[in-house]
Amino acid sequence: MVNIIPIFVILLSTLLISSHGNAVESPLCGGRVFVENTIVIEAPVHEDCHWDIQTQEDRILVITALSGNLKEAQEFLAIHDGSGKDSPILIVENQKTHERSRKDLPEAVYTTQSTANIRFKKAPTSNLQLKIQKAVDCPFNLGMESQCGRIIDDVSCYCATFSKRNHASQTTYCTDHNMKLLTVESYEKEQAIYAAWGKPGFWTSLTDAQQEGQWIWESTGTSLYPGYENWCPGEPSSGEPNEDCMLLQDQWGGCWNDGGCGFTTDAICQAIP
Repeated sequence: MVNIIPIFVILLSTLLISSHGNAVESPLCGGRVFVENTIVIEAPVHEDCHWDIQTQEDRILVITALSGNLKEAQEFLAIHDGSGKDSPILIVENQKTHERSRKDLPEAVYTTQSTANIRFKKAPTSNLQLKIQKAVDCPFNLGMESQCGRIIDDVSCYCATFSKRNHASQTTYCTDHNMKLLTVESYEKEQAIYAAWGKPGFWTSLTDAQQEGQWIWESTGTSLYPGYENWCPGEPSSGEPNEDCMLLQDQWGGCWNDGGCGFTTDAICQAIP
């Protein structure tokens, strides 16, 4: 007779730890889960269920409700910042809002570390699903002349610095704060930046310094072409020498201009999970 118990345990373990982008749903009462990108857990049908949640060490966790209201859900559960027995409880009302974050983001709680413990005190009266994502920690500023916020989504972070520096210095500034100089991969992302900070000159990480005409996003090492682009009319101006770096500029409603990398202007740093 085939022993099916070990097979069941393996399949169950796979269900609980497999979290590569979509959802982990289990009828069990609690468990241990590693969040690679996103997981979804169902509220139990009975009380005293504990979930130990973990992600990579240099990231934090953000928890939202897919169904129901997270603030109201706190009647049924407690979200602890960390996995220790005496970890503090995270409360929706106590979450600080970044100055430039989108106003339409869902109610959420953010941990301060890479682990959390969710303890269901009693079974919810209606269906409740919690969405748990890996996120970057977002500073509230990077100094006096800066603003930060979750301007794209609830897991990434963007900080504008209004201290004018050349391209190399802004790149170093971002790196020193565990971020990278901006990339702009879509129209939606560019418009979100303008909505947050208007359209002054901002250095980005796009450059063709290595080979003329071969534009590369330095922060990710990816080529611009094929991909989203929004050059101002007549740009990039290949006839001009030493214009090897791209900045967002307030021309024709906001577009891209290539300029000399030694020019000093503002910049935007980004951190993406």
